[in-house]
Formats: sequence, structure tokens, C-alpha cells
Amino acid sequence: MTVRIGNITFSDWTSLRFEDGWSDTFILRVSALACLPPFYYKEPLRRMLTQLEKIRSSASVWIQVDGPGEWFAAEVHNALKNRLPLPYAVTRAGITVHYLDFSSPPTLLYSCPPAPPVSDEVIPDLPLSELRCLQALGRMIKGNDIEIAALAGLDLEKTKTVLADLSCRGLVVYKTGHRLHRRLFRPRQNDPFPLWHILPRGRHLALQSWVVPKGVSFRTRREAYLWQIGSKHRRLARLWTAWLQSAWPLARIWTGWSEVRIPGSRVIPDGLAWGRAQGYETLFWLEVGDEHRSIDQITNVTAFRLNQAVKFCAITGVRLVYTQLSTRWVRQAVKRGCANLPRNTAVVLADWGRFGKLPILEWGRITSDM
Repeated sequence: MTVRIGNITFSDWTSLRFEDGWSDTFILRVSALACLPPFYYKEPLRRMLTQLEKIRSSASVWIQVDGPGEWFAAEVHNALKNRLPLPYAVTRAGITVHYLDFSSPPTLLYSCPPAPPVSDEVIPDLPLSELRCLQALGRMIKGNDIEIAALAGLDLEKTKTVLADLSCRGLVVYKTGHRLHRRLFRPRQNDPFPLWHILPRGRHLALQSWVVPKGVSFRTRREAYLWQIGSKHRRLARLWTAWLQSAWPLARIWTGWSEVRIPGSRVIPDGLAWGRAQGYETLFWLEVGDEHRSIDQITNVTAFRLNQAVKFCAITGVRLVYTQLSTRWVRQAVKRGCANLPRNTAVVLADWGRFGKLPILEWGRITSDM
């Protein structure tokens, strides 16, 4: 039952009975497979709760994360620490929330408070495959059907059919657009080939699915370095989940994202996938190319990136597979920067010209196809 407070909508509302009274708790349901990294929810949630506090100061928020594993929900919680103006709790879907799960003591009332009004906004009931394509394009802005299929977690033929249906309904369009430049005031140029673009109506549905109310800005959702769209570098980054599924069919790859901004770090992995490898919940970190750097630069930047990736994974205790896809001489330089690996980390070096091929994974070691 979607409820509305002002211009903000929530997935549901409940009044939780605790020992000392009744809570006034708004529920947000988040899917871990909605093509959005967990820490990206921080910005829209902060804006929403700031507005909610002004209207209903007794409110608290319960964020329910639906998806496999434990890392996604843990990262949502970590991203929100000390950044929300109201008490909040983050649990996996189906888990009962307790008083001590909230970030701070929620306001308790002497009696059950009145329920907020039910939202009269009509939310289209889209098939999951259509929603996933819109969500993928919501971050990508534009891309080809192979890239969309990989990031949406769909097979290619299904993706082509879905995109055609979405196009007929005015949610996406296949066209030759304008190139995005790194610097402003550059002469306008067309993309070298047509790509799928998300249209305003499709973007609204994607934002709605991420519990972002109308009027709340969420530009931070987009991939970093948008001017690289159409390059080999960006194409490989967007195909990372498909590459992993082809290379290691026994591993479970739940979802992935390209060009992800990591909280508290200047490092932006080209690709980041999440799943389970050899029984362990794992993050699969991807770096592509680096052939524009010198050997010493590659070695130094690899050591820095790997150190940042290890620290990031240590926060929630997931294992790390750090992968470099590039030419042979770059992989040799990368290997020099991967010293003293922790036992829960693996480094994998592979040829970026051999799609779906990776050497065997060994924890605490560097494996290479050289």
C-alpha cells in the first residue's frame, strides 16, 4: 500500500508496538537487483527524509532490502550512517525489525498514530524485464542492446524484444545522438553509431522504481565519465557481469554496475559485480586498459587501487576478486603492483581481447593467462 506525505511517496507504513509505545514508521522497499549500487540510495533518501521530518516529526523509516546475500543491505546501512535526519533501520526483506535496529531511538507515541493517506498516483505494473531495461538505461543514459542485456541481467534476444516494446510506448528511442564531451563548449558532434536512449517517461519510471519521488534530483545515479560512452573501455566495463558468467559458470553473479563511485574513495572501478564464488559472498572489481600510462605509473596506480578495494571490502567482510583486462605488457606491469595479497583476495589478469575468458580463481594469489 503506497502512502503519501506531501509530495513524497513511501512503499508502506506501519505502527510498530514496542514496550514503551507505538512508532510512526514509514517503509521503503528496495531491490538489490534494480541496477543501482547500494550506496547510491544515500542522496535521494537524505532529501526525502529531510522533507518528511518537516511534515511529520514523529516519523521513523524502515528500509527493507529484497535480494540475495548480505552485502547489499549492509552497504545501504553504511552509506546512511549519520546522514539521515530521522531514525532509520535497514533489514533484509522478511526480517522483523527491532527497537535496537534503528540508528537512534524512534519517537514512541502513547497510542497508534493515524495512518498517512494512500497515494493516488498510478504506478504502471511493468513486467520485470521491462523495468530492468529502464533501470539499466537510467544509469547508462545510452547504450547498445548487448550492454543493456548484460547490466539488466537478461539474455540478448529477450532484451531486443523488450527494447522494441518500450520504444513503441515512447519510453526509449533508438537513434544517433550527440556525443558527450569531457569539457564544455566543445563543437557538437554526433555519436558514430545509433544507440538506445532513455526518454523522460522511461526515466521517470526508473526513478520511481528506485523510490525517488518526483521533483527529487538524482543526477548522481549516472555512470562516471559519460564521455567514454561508445569506447572499447566503456563497452568492456558494461559487459563485466556477462564476462564473469561466461568465464566462471559455477560462480553466482547476482548483478553488476559500470563506472561506480565508491563512497569515501577517489577510486572508481570500471566495473563492479556482486555474487558468490566458491561459497563466499564476493565483489568482482574490474579495471580495464591503462595502456596510456607508463609501466611505473601502472604499477603505482594498481597498488593504490588494490589497497582501496581491499579496504572497501573489509568494511563488510566480503571477499574480493580484483581483475585487470588489458594488453600483455600492461598486465605484466599490473602484476608488479599486486604484492602481499590478503588470504580473502584474489587477483586475476586476462587479455581484454578474449571475451568470457579468465584464468582460474585462487584466493591469496595472482593468476594470469600469460
